[in-house]
Amino acid sequence: MASKLFGAAQGLPWIKSIKSSNDDEHSDRINHRYTAAFLLVCAVVASGSPFVFNRITCWVPAQFVGAYTKYTDNYCWISNTYYVPTNSTVPHSKEVRERAEIGYYQWVPFIFLLSAFFFYLPRMLWRSMNTRSGIDLQYLVSKQQVKTITCAIENYCEPNDDDDGFGNRCCRILLCTSGKRLGNYLSTMYLIVKLFYLLNSFIQLIFIHVVLGLPGWFYGYDVWYSIFVRNSVLTDSPYFPRITLCDLRIREVGNLHRYTVQCVLPINMLNEKLFSLAWFWLIYVFISNLIAFAFTLYYTCVLQSRVNFIRDLYRKSVSKPNMDEIVLQAFTREFLMQDGVLILRILERNAQAFISTDVVNNLLRNYTTKQQPDQQHISSPSPPPPLPLPPSEIPLKSSDV
Repeated sequence: MASKLFGAAQGLPWIKSIKSSNDDEHSDRINHRYTAAFLLVCAVVASGSPFVFNRITCWVPAQFVGAYTKYTDNYCWISNTYYVPTNSTVPHSKEVRERAEIGYYQWVPFIFLLSAFFFYLPRMLWRSMNTRSGIDLQYLVSKQQVKTITCAIENYCEPNDDDDGFGNRCCRILLCTSGKRLGNYLSTMYLIVKLFYLLNSFIQLIFIHVVLGLPGWFYGYDVWYSIFVRNSVLTDSPYFPRITLCDLRIREVGNLHRYTVQCVLPINMLNEKLFSLAWFWLIYVFISNLIAFAFTLYYTCVLQSRVNFIRDLYRKSVSKPNMDEIVLQAFTREFLMQDGVLILRILERNAQAFISTDVVNNLLRNYTTKQQPDQQHISSPSPPPPLPLPPSEIPLKSSDV
């Protein structure tokens, strides 16, 4: 049975992505791999905690025995209990009690599962869109043959004269289809995925504050200060209260009895720790995504940054680099363009160190070789016109004889 479960787990998309080659950056894997795994573990722990802790235990009146006690516990678990500080009186108004209700503790496992799914969703978008471009980056990174990688990049970056029409270019820009000939399809999609990672991490932080009803944006700092400075770990928290109140109505023959019972939620001790860890981790993920998006935007929009990157790779590939700067800029701007530089950047960060440098060396050598005949044809001077013959050597016509 355990072997079957292990085999089924290996078929999950996230588990398969651990073994597969990387076609993105480390900041992306923080989102779709490590953060999704952390949230899945939190969901498993939160869903399995009722087997370790009592979900809820209510202090019932003395006349409640047997089934009454069990019914009260189950009713208060599925209904929303409300929190009132111990030093405050229980409000009589029904509206005030409803505003103090807390109902998220039943949905904690589903909250973590939903968060993990949204962290993996941009990864699904990136995989589906980069395979449509005509080049599979994941397959390309897994290859170790420099010649194969060079041919694949050359085929992708090779310009096509049929795609130079104004109408075709406008359609590709507006519809974002077959945009690889523009040289910015992969880079545009990669920038969009980076933006999704950034927005997702920010929205997740807001979602935690909305779900928990937190008044400020320093929840993690408040928890840290309470635990390590004030040493008040067991203090009843308004966000994860251990002691709540529940309004119970029991219908008997001819009568409707109303009770207000006090309940203990041991599971909220665990929920508080899980959400505290998630808050600190999401702060780190958000900062990482913000930095990664800024650098990606810079590399995508600034030509000189791409030229510097190609120049550094070329200098690592040869012992005595001697390259014309004009040729290097033309190679980066007109042949590789944005997509080619992005492919080499992903290759440099995920494959072995020598592969990306050798690929750049081969690409640049082939590009220079192809450009030399054209330059010679353009720069070769036209033959001079023939000189006029002297009068003594001009042939005579038969009529002149």
